[in-house]
Parts: sequence; structure tokens; C-alpha cells
Amino acid sequence: MNQVPFVNIHTHKPGIDEKTITVQNILPNEKIEKFRGRNFYSVGLHPWNIGTEAVNDVMISMVKEALENDHVCFVGECGLDKIKGGDFTEQLRVFRAHAVLADELKRPLIIHCVKAYNEILEIHQKMRPEMPWIFHGYTGGLELTKQFGKRGFLFSFGKILFNTRAMAIESLKWLPMEKVFFETDEAQMSIHEIYEKAAKLKNVSPELLAQEVWNNFNRVESSLISRF
Repeated sequence: MNQVPFVNIHTHKPGIDEKTITVQNILPNEKIEKFRGRNFYSVGLHPWNIGTEAVNDVMISMVKEALENDHVCFVGECGLDKIKGGDFTEQLRVFRAHAVLADELKRPLIIHCVKAYNEILEIHQKMRPEMPWIFHGYTGGLELTKQFGKRGFLFSFGKILFNTRAMAIESLKWLPMEKVFFETDEAQMSIHEIYEKAAKLKNVSPELLAQEVWNNFNRVESSLISRF
């Protein structure tokens, strides 16, 4: 049986690698390249890029237009950031708009969250979304992870796994493999290095981990399986 591709669920860097499925994150006004078999996209308004309500509404409309492309398969990254984000009330409004769009167009939601986990949980409890919500660059500790795991959240890990003191390591060890993804984000290391590190932490082979994450990817994006 052929080795399944590694899934890099969140990166800001373009690139085609026959051994990797890449989900490149872009802003609503950035170019979407044609589909070449391995290059997928997520599109959203990042909380760092929050502007006026009028400008944000235009951007949200552009997100919806971008999702008309079959290979734009995630909404986001969007979310809440109490450190670097814009006006927090507007962040909340924009995030809710993305979440509604994700359910409306049947796309999973990629979430950026900094010191706003309580607000994310509250919104999720009120909305009860049908589509999966995925924390990217997850750094949360075990108790927080258990709380979100009960709500059906998924978790993507990146370079934090190389920090031996990171709370996220215990979270990764505890989580079942059907709940996890991996990413490079803006890190210089390769997705293969991250899989190797994660596999050691979970005491499994990188090949098994790649298979499980590939299964997860097709579970949240069931239409993809027919393309390979």
C-alpha cells in the first residue's frame, strides 16, 4: 500500500510537494492559484487584520466568494486575539460571521485564539455548529483540552511540540489520534519534522500518524477522497 501524503493543515507558504497535502492560509483579497492536486486553501479575516465594520463586511463577502472554489476547503483562519487583535467587540462580530459562513457552506473552521478560549467556548455553546472547529497552533494545557474535546473541537499542533516545557505536549499525548492535525504555520521546519516529533511523543510511527491524520482530513472534508 502506498504511503498516504502528509497533511499540513495550516501554512502561510505556497508550495507543491508530492508527499504533502498543503492547506495554505490566505486573506480574502489574496490570489487563489488553480488546483494542482495537492494545494488547498483556507480563507478568512485574521483578527490582526480587523478594520472598520464596513471594511470587514466587504472582506467577509470576499471570503464567501472565495469559498466558491472547490479547493478552498476551510473558513479561516479567523478568531479572537486579546493581545494583538483589533477592537474586541468587532472581533467577536467578525468571528461569529465566519462561523455562520462555515456552517452555511459546509466548511470546517480554522481558529486563531489568544487568551480568548472562554469566549470561543461560549460562542460554540450558543451556536452549536454542525461543522468542525479546529484550533490551529494549539498551545493549551490538558484541562483546557479536555474541556474543548468534550465539545467536539479538533486541534492542530506545530512547532510548539519542540518546546519541552510546553503544556501542549501533554494535550497531544492525551488526545486520540482522530482529534489531531499538524501544521507548519510560519515555521522554517518541514511538516515531516513535525510529524516525526509528534509520532515520538505519541509513541507511534510517523507512517501510522500520517495515515490517521489523512483519515481525519477526509472525515472533515469528505468530498476530497474522490480526488486522489
